[in-house]
Amino acid sequence: MWLRRPSLADAVLAVVCGVSVAAFLLPSTWWALPIVPATAALVVMLPQRPLTAGALLSALYLVLDVIGLTDDTGAYLAPFFIGVYSVGRYAPFWRGALVSLTFPISSMQNWDGSTIAFAIILTALVFAYGRVVQVRAAGARRAQASAAELQATDAATLASQIVANERARLGGQSLGLLRAAVEGMRADAAAARADLDGPLIESVSRRGRQAVTELRWLLGILRAEPDVDRPGTRRDPRIRVMDVVLAGVLLVMGLVELALSLWERPEPLAWAVAVVLPACVAVRRRFTAGALIVAAFAAGSALVSGVLPTVGNLLCLVVLAWTAGVVALPMSWLVLAVLAAASAGWFGLHDPGNAVFTLFVLALPAFAGFEWGAQDRAARVASAHADRLRADLDARVEAARREERLRLARELHDVASHAVGVMVLQSSAASALRERDPAAARDALRTVDEAASHTLRELEVLFDLLDSGAIGAPGLASPTHEPLERLVDRMRKTGLQISLDQTAIPAHLDDVVYRVVQESLTNVVRHSNARHVRVSVQRRGDELRVSVTDDGTSTIDPHHRAVETPSFGLIGLGERVDGVGGTFRAGWQHDGFGVEAVLSAEPVVRL
Repeated sequence: MWLRRPSLADAVLAVVCGVSVAAFLLPSTWWALPIVPATAALVVMLPQRPLTAGALLSALYLVLDVIGLTDDTGAYLAPFFIGVYSVGRYAPFWRGALVSLTFPISSMQNWDGSTIAFAIILTALVFAYGRVVQVRAAGARRAQASAAELQATDAATLASQIVANERARLGGQSLGLLRAAVEGMRADAAAARADLDGPLIESVSRRGRQAVTELRWLLGILRAEPDVDRPGTRRDPRIRVMDVVLAGVLLVMGLVELALSLWERPEPLAWAVAVVLPACVAVRRRFTAGALIVAAFAAGSALVSGVLPTVGNLLCLVVLAWTAGVVALPMSWLVLAVLAAASAGWFGLHDPGNAVFTLFVLALPAFAGFEWGAQDRAARVASAHADRLRADLDARVEAARREERLRLARELHDVASHAVGVMVLQSSAASALRERDPAAARDALRTVDEAASHTLRELEVLFDLLDSGAIGAPGLASPTHEPLERLVDRMRKTGLQISLDQTAIPAHLDDVVYRVVQESLTNVVRHSNARHVRVSVQRRGDELRVSVTDDGTSTIDPHHRAVETPSFGLIGLGERVDGVGGTFRAGWQHDGFGVEAVLSAEPVVRL
């Protein structure tokens, strides 16, 4: 049975128990000297082998009791308290409780019923001290393990996993909705092209409007700011309630004891002490030093006046000793020493044997409170550290999730807004032209089919990237798109007169430029009365300037233009441009609405 080196606290307790046994036995029984080191050795073993050492300590106590060495003496009072407490502190509950019961049982041969009951109750209370500290120590270990686990968590990996799940759930839902709408619009347009069936043409517009409504709802969810929960730090009101209830119970107990006193008529000071000590218990958390000073003064007054102490008085002192140990401040220890001395003299005044007993009864809860306080502080520090780590981890995960949602929203808007918008406009044109110009109506429906085909190809690329987990991942290829000239040619079929002035576009800016032009032209078609649009992509030194300007007129009061709310598309463009280190501006000018992006022609590394 290997044992680790004992701690300083273990060694101090062993010395205290050995000195206590020696002080009672050696003056009259010199041959009992081997019992002192045996007792100290067993006390040292208690934290590591609580059941074995506790059982051996109880057996030694039984042997000494049988031969009469511990009869009516305090020789084994310290080992009793330390042994039962340590078994409760370190051993499993049921086996520890059984071993603890052997301590009072081992000395029951000369006791009456009331003494045996008192010994069992005292043993249970001492065992409870150890058990409470064991539970708090287990909580501290769990808190420390949780903090260590969070410390070891790779935030990047966790964020990547959560983002992948978010992407698969929202991306699959959104892309599936868009693909179903485009396929339905394409099928209706193809069926209507033969005989220009009015309900089928209207179905194309209706499907498109419904898809736009649903997608805007999804985009709103994707772009919604997360709720931030900022819990306040408030004191637990149950602590004060518990203190008041405990003080009330002790007050009633003390008053009933005095009222039923059979030995002598209680003096006025006895009633005062019975009220003052519970009052000190009620305020012990907020005014620990003050409560201990008042209690010490009450105990000293009772000692000087010869007031008979009660069990209620002792329980109040025990609670105060526990609190002093929990606080563990030098001032609290000093006042507790004065309180313990006054209480020992008070309880020993009427029965000298109670003085030592009182000292041990107050010393044990002070020691247990000290251990409980140390474990509680360790648990609080670990919990606070874990909370900080968890908050930081949640913030990083939320930022990654937020960024992924914004990326997905931009991809969906770029595909859906352009394609569905153009298809709805062309189907509306076909509906208006189907009677007076059937050829133009069929051309419009053919444009719907072309737009749908192009959109479905883009969606297939997005689905492939979604399945591979590449959407939104930095450095991976974006969905391929048609050349800028083809986009402009297709948009001219809507009736717009578009001029394009384009220079060579750096490869790393190709997708951004395409999306800026695509979104700008789509907005002109859907929301503007403009007929002419100028598209310019020019490089000037290290800058690439992209501008799309129309000749439309605003239908909004000029005085209120500053409060216009930008659309999802313009917000997404601003985010795309910012993502490559550029600047973005969109708004009304003197000659129409303009969109401008200034980009760095050289790749920008964002830190």
